[in-house]
Amino acid sequence: MTEEAIYQQQITIPSECQVSLEEKTVTVNGPKGSLKRSFPEPQTQIKIEGDAFIASTHINRKRSRALVGTVVAHIRNMLIGVQHGYEYEMKIVYSHFPITVEIKDETVIIKNFIGERGSRTARLIGDVQVRTTEDEVFISGIDIEHVSQSAANIQQACKIRDKDRRVFLDGIYVIRKRKGEETKSIV
Repeated sequence: MTEEAIYQQQITIPSECQVSLEEKTVTVNGPKGSLKRSFPEPQTQIKIEGDAFIASTHINRKRSRALVGTVVAHIRNMLIGVQHGYEYEMKIVYSHFPITVEIKDETVIIKNFIGERGSRTARLIGDVQVRTTEDEVFISGIDIEHVSQSAANIQQACKIRDKDRRVFLDGIYVIRKRKGEETKSIV
């Protein structure tokens, strides 16, 4: 017995992407790769009709309607990722001691941070590509969650402890976010 949808949202699937649905698991294929995500919430129903992805709910509550919007937002991010990809640009900022950044396997090693002898490490999440210049770090990939969490891990690894953060501004900070051709500057 299927209940009628009280609230629904839909998103158009671009022609260069293929979206498949298997129970509550969505797979999105595009020119840059493939992403897969499961949506196990029992109060949301998802389906594909023609070139539209539709998420709906039969429960008239604020939380259930919000979950529908969340599912559509995740699918939109997946579609943008497999078409264009995401890139975060980070700036290496120091006042006296030059910071060096190395990438080894799935780890970013930050050396000479505020003159510390030991190095700090940050873990990279998922399938992301990292490249560095003298004073910048670029993180790119097709999954926005992996790219943004990797950038957050690097920024957190440079957190200042036991010093006044207003004086010691050293660190590695996100300055620009790109999704496809669209650029959003943080600074």
